[in-house]
Amino acid sequence: MKSDISGFPEFLPNEQIAFNKVVSLIRERFELYGYVPMETAAVERVSTLLAKGDDNEIYGIYRLGDKNSDKKSGGELGLRFDLTVPLARYVASNSANMVFPHRRYQIAPVWRGERPQYGRYRQFYQCDVDIIGNGSLSIEHDAEVISLITDVLGSLNIPPFITLINNRKILSGFLKTTVQPEKITDVVKIIDKSSKISPEEFDGSLMELVGAKENVLKIKNFLDTEKRGSNFEILRWFKALSFNEEFNLGVSELTTIFQILKKLGVEENHLKISTELARGLSYYTGTVFETVFTGNLGESGSISGGGRYDNLTETLSSKQFPGVGATIGISRIVPKLIEKGLLAVDKMTPALLLVTVQNREFVGTYIKIAAKLRKIGVKTEVYLQDKSLKAQLSYADKKGHGFVLIANEIELLEGRAILRNLKTKEQYIIRTEFMGREVLELLGIAKKSST
Repeated sequence: MKSDISGFPEFLPNEQIAFNKVVSLIRERFELYGYVPMETAAVERVSTLLAKGDDNEIYGIYRLGDKNSDKKSGGELGLRFDLTVPLARYVASNSANMVFPHRRYQIAPVWRGERPQYGRYRQFYQCDVDIIGNGSLSIEHDAEVISLITDVLGSLNIPPFITLINNRKILSGFLKTTVQPEKITDVVKIIDKSSKISPEEFDGSLMELVGAKENVLKIKNFLDTEKRGSNFEILRWFKALSFNEEFNLGVSELTTIFQILKKLGVEENHLKISTELARGLSYYTGTVFETVFTGNLGESGSISGGGRYDNLTETLSSKQFPGVGATIGISRIVPKLIEKGLLAVDKMTPALLLVTVQNREFVGTYIKIAAKLRKIGVKTEVYLQDKSLKAQLSYADKKGHGFVLIANEIELLEGRAILRNLKTKEQYIIRTEFMGREVLELLGIAKKSST
């Protein structure tokens, strides 16, 4: 993967093919759970993007230079920084024509004005799933989304991972016992950045907000769940604390989620409660989660994340549309899989077969043969340059075609051709007039019949 403009990566053809393959697998998994595709505009009104707080400070949203934007769209326009805020606007505008709970997925690029670094880009793809309710949405939906994300990631050939889970009610309920109410949001932002800054910077930032060392120590002690043991033991610890009603509600929701995840068969080693997890966006109201690689890949950053948002549409609609969603950071995952050799990038073409041209006077015949192959579902390319057969075979080998079709003038007139497997070097004589299941079997597209 390369980038001539910092933060705007571009894949080489073989990498893009691998990327698209992963996208296809994710899309199939989403639809297996009944999620429907959705497309939203790449731009939104800046007022919509910033409706849930000063997230412009976090993402540095770029404005589009449209001198008539005020007249045409009712305000400045900005590139979307995620797919959830546009979803809220979409739901608020189209709720009358939707069936709730509404399950949707969207796989599309987003843009953020942050400093580019390894694994973090200014333009990248998100793979989002969301469930939106009308008026209410049961906590079971939170568990479904976490289960789905675990299933999707488990279906990919990726290194071991774990999903960290928390509840914003637990965090804010605890902070109300230590921090002045007007400073809780700022403290949450510091906690969200704790893994990205030094311990000294973290302590200093907290000290400025809470004003007493004992409060800093109290917060750090609460955030250190590693010493609390298993998820069950952490939940038991939470119940014993019982700080206030908000805290207890968060504990109840988190307990229910773990009970459901167990029934759904999600393995315990994929889940871990983390009170450090805050998720910086201001629209989260309950469950929050984030998936990271474990082991020596743990420094790669999150590969998935999401949470519950009950009030996302409050500035866009008089109705309440609570939701829960997650995103998979495919632009971060795919380069890592390529780097670790876990994703094949040996093909420079999606075509399985190359039709070679030995006699250019019969180009039309070769093209007709390719058309027949495509008609039965074989991805086929025709070599139309005036090159030797040796050069054409070299071309096929470099691009990663699995097979080549070879036929000279006599063979074409007799309605036959040679089908060569470039990997095994095996060759088969096929009839070019009536190509069907036999060819598909030789290409490995269809299973050979048992008769």
